[in-house]
Amino acid sequence: MDRLIIESVLADVNGFNLTRDSRDGFNGALKMGFTEDRTAQVNHAFSELKRMVQEKGIDLMICKTMVDGIYDLEICTDTLDEPVRINNKAISKEMIHEIGGHIGHDPKVLLGADGVSAENWLGIAKIEIKNCEG
Repeated sequence: MDRLIIESVLADVNGFNLTRDSRDGFNGALKMGFTEDRTAQVNHAFSELKRMVQEKGIDLMICKTMVDGIYDLEICTDTLDEPVRINNKAISKEMIHEIGGHIGHDPKVLLGADGVSAENWLGIAKIEIKNCEG
């Protein structure tokens, strides 16, 4: 599975949730929400990303766009030539504030999704919320 296929699968994300679940030395998880009919594809995409990344972790950039409440996400890793981009996703101000508060205190967070096996969740080495309007 290549980066573009992973992007097209993850583009169907319809929500985000920050949990405080602790496991494997991580202090929370950013869970992506998908409709139930996408579970198998999303699980496969995460499995492939996990295989590519191995133990290195990922960087997650959450980029503010010109439209208030709409963000682009980039999953970055040295093992891919370009980031996995998930564009134009609505994220509430409360969720952005919660993510910002969490990363300000302890950034050890996993990236996962509803229905994805916990062993396929990705460790986030660095998470950043930045302005990408230009």
